[in-house]
Amino acid sequence: MGRAAELAALTARLEAALAGEPGAVLLAGEPGIGKTRLASELERLAGARAVPVLWGGCSEDRGAPTYWPWRRIVRSWRASGGEVPASLAALDGPPPPHAAAGPAERFALFDAVGGFLAAAAAPAGLVLVLDDLQWADPDAVALLAHVAREPGARLLLIGTCRPAELRTPLNAVPGTRLDLRGLAEDEVARLTGDAAAAAGLTARTGGNPFFVTALGTAPGSVPGSVRDVVARRVARLPADCRQALGWVAVAGRECDAGLVAGLAGQLGSGPPADPFAVLAPALAEGVLLRTGSRVRFPHDLVREALLLDLPDRSAIHAALARTLAPRAADPDVLPELAGHALAALPSGDRDTALRWARDAGELALRTLAHAEAARLLGRVLDERADPPAERLALLLRTAEVLGWSHAIGAASERAVEAAALARKLGDVEGLARAALVLPAVSEFEWLRLSGPWAAEALAALPEADSALRARLLAQHAHAHALAGDTAVMDRISAEALAMAERLDDPRALADALRARQLARAGPDGNAERLELGTRLLTLADRTGDPDDALWGRLWRFDALLQAGRVDEAEAEVERLAPLVARLRRPLAEVHLLRCRIAPLFGRGRWAELHALNREVEELGVEGGHEGVRLTAMAVRYLVAVQTGDDEADRADLLAIAAAASAPQALLIQANIALWYVTDGRRDLAVPWYRRIPPTGSPRIPNYSSLVVEACRAVVATELGDRAAAEACYLWLRPHADLHLVGGAGAITTSGSMQFAAGVAAIGAGRSEEAVRHLRRAVEINAAARLDPFTAAAQARLAEELRRRDHRADRAEAEELARAALATARLLGLKPLLARLEQTGSGPLSAREAEIAAFVAQGLTNRQIAAAAHISERTVETHVQHILAKLGFSGRSQIAAWVARGHR
Repeated sequence: MGRAAELAALTARLEAALAGEPGAVLLAGEPGIGKTRLASELERLAGARAVPVLWGGCSEDRGAPTYWPWRRIVRSWRASGGEVPASLAALDGPPPPHAAAGPAERFALFDAVGGFLAAAAAPAGLVLVLDDLQWADPDAVALLAHVAREPGARLLLIGTCRPAELRTPLNAVPGTRLDLRGLAEDEVARLTGDAAAAAGLTARTGGNPFFVTALGTAPGSVPGSVRDVVARRVARLPADCRQALGWVAVAGRECDAGLVAGLAGQLGSGPPADPFAVLAPALAEGVLLRTGSRVRFPHDLVREALLLDLPDRSAIHAALARTLAPRAADPDVLPELAGHALAALPSGDRDTALRWARDAGELALRTLAHAEAARLLGRVLDERADPPAERLALLLRTAEVLGWSHAIGAASERAVEAAALARKLGDVEGLARAALVLPAVSEFEWLRLSGPWAAEALAALPEADSALRARLLAQHAHAHALAGDTAVMDRISAEALAMAERLDDPRALADALRARQLARAGPDGNAERLELGTRLLTLADRTGDPDDALWGRLWRFDALLQAGRVDEAEAEVERLAPLVARLRRPLAEVHLLRCRIAPLFGRGRWAELHALNREVEELGVEGGHEGVRLTAMAVRYLVAVQTGDDEADRADLLAIAAAASAPQALLIQANIALWYVTDGRRDLAVPWYRRIPPTGSPRIPNYSSLVVEACRAVVATELGDRAAAEACYLWLRPHADLHLVGGAGAITTSGSMQFAAGVAAIGAGRSEEAVRHLRRAVEINAAARLDPFTAAAQARLAEELRRRDHRADRAEAEELARAALATARLLGLKPLLARLEQTGSGPLSAREAEIAAFVAQGLTNRQIAAAAHISERTVETHVQHILAKLGFSGRSQIAAWVARGHR
């Protein structure tokens, strides 16, 4: 009743799923609003079409086994006569005692579940209902997000949840959300058959169907809440029944005969012949429902109302733990046992409770439930003071699992404690393992922490080859990535890779390849990074690790794009796409999108770029990934530098520049200086420009050196800083055959570095070299169809040819300027358009021509500032810029040039 629109939407999604378009629909709303009832109605409609429907409800109890809704779905499938493959062992029975439990194994499980469900859905379609997702464990939600992206499956996923009570965000789950509203007054009248009371009931309940039914059917005066309704019904029950009902409520949503009997014995009633006899009045009243050997509550709200009247439940939890203790070896019982034992603290046997919690954590790890394992092991760490050696092992185990769960901050905290304890114990291997907790993380704070641990452990370990030493060397090199210590990083990463190769250890080899890729992120490492990507792909073929395959493709894309092999880089993206589709992870999708965005930027296809960049930003917001959101903002900013749009982004960028760690701040500062000079606001560019370290400074990380120097080339030339332009040119010249692409994670390409070399040569007074570089930039960018940067090179080349004032250059300069002007207008390159319109047929802008005329009149800088209504410093900058553009060394040459009729 009152759900026609929602049911129609669900039916349409079912039709789409049966046509091979899988999807997920989240039914959201407050308790009692009818989410489960609506899913049941869809089940009826699906059944009429012979489409199987499997249910997997989540449990409010922390002791429920991980992946609980998925386990129930798998068991329902088996009970219906279906076969369950061995690859789903983690969800279907006890896991192997010593099974590998890392991220690769977890992905293999997720992939197997997706494949299994796709195969099960192939004949007639399949609907899965995951009820009460507000109580789902993080691992179950991660699996749901993975399955929801299963391509081509005839599969429909229905989830229900109370949004206000979510334990784990559902943002990563793709699909449609339907928010259920309360019933209207006429619908309430139809539901209760009492039109006279409908208005009052609707007002008091908000049209919530469960509340309407509960309040509308309560005998006598109508109570004020569902809790009151339940309290009235329970008050009529015998005392022993009320007590037993409380036990059942604490036990969970469902309770079997054995547990009821055990509780009775634990609490002094003695095990009855019929364990449900004491509950018979509650069953008769409808407070409980019985199915076979189990009892359950008719609605979660009934159980919740009962629990509200049991403020101290620790004794019941302790009794439940004692009842379940003989079944601790059962993997389905152990998590529940640990949950009750922990809930009973501080009463009960604390050491035993924590032992069970640790066992449950190790079980969660073997079933590849990393988030749950980290939670339980962390609880043990926080509650128990183990002997130091045991505590160190548990700290390291917990930190590693947190890292697998992408809980970087929590993993770092545990690693810090582990490193301190390892030092206190003199445990070199423990210190080494602390340094290796997060081998793939490049965050500044983590590298600052782990680098010294790695160095200290290396100094104490034997120098003989070992996988541990090779991985430590890799981490030690990795820690130098943001420090700018390129020489040390290069040497150590090469040593790590050579050792890993000698050992032929896959894990050490993967870490060493990653460190080497970062060490060679500068422009001189381009060819090696391409080879490293290929090597990582080969290793992925050997180990089956999809993350290695992902990064191998990404490294190759970055290197190819930086090498100017744009078409080959785009072909690499098409090889990456199927892998990302298989991984079905939001961050993998982000990487694919940024690889598609970079060539679009280079070609000036702004509309397509912005559409993809919005997807990146949405994925960042949904997943809570601040770095992804900042990447999307950076792309918008870089487009704005070209188009002159999105002025609002500058304020965000200034705030980030103030707060960012040193290496990231440097890159932002260089780009802000570039933005200001591109806009013609040179006075605002100066303070940002002065923050950039000199060319060749170790403070400039190798992976950002091309970008920083390309920014410097333009800014130094525009500001007339001849010495800086000269140093920049000498640095850029050996790398002029590359393209302007970052060395670690390309998000854009700005065309050939011949352009930056040419602009730096202009600033350095090297006209012949400038013309040669800029002509090459025009050729290379045009061949790669990088139109915005072809136009930029044409405009600069036209300016330089005009400045030389050779008769033979004039026609070429005019043709170049016209071509650049046409492209600038077509692509909306407003700053370039303004520059072209200002410079006209002369080498100076209109403002510079005005200043040159004042100089020719013999005015001082102060007099010019007063006449032009600008600051004296700005006049000085303009004069330096004029001298640089014209290749002059003094003001008298400017005056003579103006006197000859130039401008």
